[in-house]
Order: sequence, then structure tokens, then C-alpha cells
Amino acid sequence: MSTPLLSLFLALRDWLHERTLSLCAVLALASMLAPLLVLQGVRNGVLDGLRENLLKDPTVLVISPTGSGSTGSFTKEFIEELRRIPGVRFAIGRTREIATDITLENADHANVTVHMEPCAQGEPILEHFGQIQPTDGDVPELVLSSRAAARLAVTPGSTVTASIGRKNRDGRLESFTLSLRVVSVLPQSAADRVMGFIPLTLLEDIQDYRDGFAVPSRGLTGLARSEDRRYASFRLYAENLDAVPDVTKALMDRKIEVRTKAHDIANIKSLETAIDQVILILSLAVAAGFSAFAVSSVQGAVRRKVRMLGLLRLFGFSRFSLLLYPLMQTFLTSFSGSLLSLVAYWCVSLSIDHFFASQSDGNALCTLHVEDCVLALGVVFLLSSAASLHAARRAASVDPSSVIREV
Repeated sequence: MSTPLLSLFLALRDWLHERTLSLCAVLALASMLAPLLVLQGVRNGVLDGLRENLLKDPTVLVISPTGSGSTGSFTKEFIEELRRIPGVRFAIGRTREIATDITLENADHANVTVHMEPCAQGEPILEHFGQIQPTDGDVPELVLSSRAAARLAVTPGSTVTASIGRKNRDGRLESFTLSLRVVSVLPQSAADRVMGFIPLTLLEDIQDYRDGFAVPSRGLTGLARSEDRRYASFRLYAENLDAVPDVTKALMDRKIEVRTKAHDIANIKSLETAIDQVILILSLAVAAGFSAFAVSSVQGAVRRKVRMLGLLRLFGFSRFSLLLYPLMQTFLTSFSGSLLSLVAYWCVSLSIDHFFASQSDGNALCTLHVEDCVLALGVVFLLSSAASLHAARRAASVDPSSVIREV
């Protein structure tokens, strides 16, 4: 066996032999680290719960302009540019109000005016609630809110009709009837309005028809459309809560005033910042205390064993082998203390989740992420190694002649 490996083995045997001192060191580390892990776990559980509750309403990620133009303010190219902004998950143009409020009639000839929102593939609200994406075609499809479906007394698979009217150039009223198939109904939590989702292409055609333009794809006559497509507004979704401020700033830089739920998001962010600052201050205090403890304990161990280390040098152990001796014992203490602190955290977290189960609806109130555990262990090993480095160098520089003089 090489001397470095033999030094590691002897360090292990020595650490086990001094079981009382080793156990005290392990308990000291666990008593400092375990409360921090519990605090971080509570921080994660509370903030994750707040974020989850906030994200139950997918509209919290919606960003839209504060006003809409009467003739259209945003081009198709601009909407495409919005989709390329970092942090944007989905963006779609919105037609003017002339096309969005549609009166639907069921099989019993009961009618309800429904506000229609445009949608396209990847619509976040429909994906969030696992709803079918409506498509355009010979019989266009739509998704209704629960209130709209209840008023129309329809279910998925039902067919409703929409009568779309306009005044032609001669001032005469004319209209066409459109059949729509209900493919899905949103839950009550998704929308508390009388509204629905239909493909953007259909809303564009309805707007064109009411503006007097021809819609050849649906057999509707009128003026030939010459100008480029423009939208009165748009609806944009950020990828997550953290992306909302950056996306908002990007739109403000483009001179677009927007509406967001930034206030609700800011409340969570400010709470997160405050808790993180408290944890940081406590962590620094614990780190200072642990470093002082590690320095004193390793220095004391080296002073106690200076004769033994000198004998090892006489037996042919290299300076590097003796350098590993206190580092190995520090590693054993750090590993055992960290493991014990994780066990203590696990017991405390189970107790917290059990005692507060009724207030949290059964959700975990104390949870550690994998990266939290890795960071905690990494910091412990880094601090312990740094704290024991001076003592390790002292061990490696023991003069074997001092042992000979004492014999």
C-alpha cells in the first residue's frame, strides 16, 4: 500500500478510535447545519406554494397593451417580432371589437352574446387546462367558458350558429350564418366571463366581412382587400413569473404601455428577496462559527498528535501523505455531520408537513431541492477544507528530529 493511501487509512482508524471527540464534532456541525436546511426547506415550500397558487391563474403571465387602435396598430411582422423577444412564450394579434363580440344560438334558438378571444397552436390557457385546440375549417371549432356553455346549454360536441351581419355600400343590411362546433368547455377556474376561444383566422375573416371586404375562402363577396393585415391589440404570455418584468421592459422600450399582474408577482419577489437575505445573514454567521470551530479542532488535533506525525515521517511517510491525514479526518467529520443534518432535516420536515397539513391542503411546507443539498454540502466541504488547510500544512512540516530529541 502506498504511503498516501496508508495515511488515509490511519486517519480513518484514528478518527474512529477517538469516537467521543469525533462524535462531538459531528454533532456540532449537524446542530449548525440542520436549522439552516429546515429554514431553506420552509422557504422553498412557502414560496413554491405561493407561486403555484398564483400560476393556477394562467392569465398572471399575460401582457397586453393598455389600449387598442380603431384601425389597427400592430402588423403581422410586429407580432412575429414579439415572439422573438427573450422570455416570450406565446404572442397573438387581436382583432377589433367589431369582430370579437358574436351572438351564438343553440339548437333551441336561445342566443347569447359571447366575447371571443383569438387562439392559435400553443395557446397557453388551453394547454394549462388540457383543453382541445380549436381549428378552422368547413365547420370551425370553438372552446367556451363554463358560463357561456351553461347559458347556451351546450356540451363538447354540440353545434351552435352565429349570424354575422353588416351594412353594404348601399346601406342595406346583410348577413351570413356560420355553424361552429364546441370542442371543449373551460373549467370555472379558467374564466368567469361569458367568453370563448376561436381560431384567429376566423376572427380575421369576420372582421374583414364586417368591414365590407370579400372573404373568398368562405364564399363571401365584397370589396377587394388591398392593405396589409393590422391588429388593434395583441395578447402575449411570458414563459414564467421571472420573465414578466424583462418582457415588460422590452415592450416599454418599444414605446408600448402594457397591462400586467406585476404587482402580484412583485409581492412574491419581495418576500423571496427578504427571506433570502435572512437566510444569507444566518448562513454567514453559521459559516463563521463553523470555520472557527473547524480551525480550532483541527489545530488542536495536530498539536496533540505532533509526536505521532513525526514518527510517521521517520517511517518514510512523505509530506504529502501527512498533509492528507488531517484533511481526511476533516472530510469524515464534514460528511458525517452533513449526513446527520439531512436526517435531522428530514425528521423535522415530516413533522412540519404533518402539523400544518390542514392549513396547506396537504401540500409540502418544507422541501429541499437537489441543488440546495448539493450547495450546502459543497459549502461545508469547502469551508472545512479551507479551515483545516493551515493545520494540514503544519502536520506536513513536522520535523522528525523533534521526535528523536524527545525519545
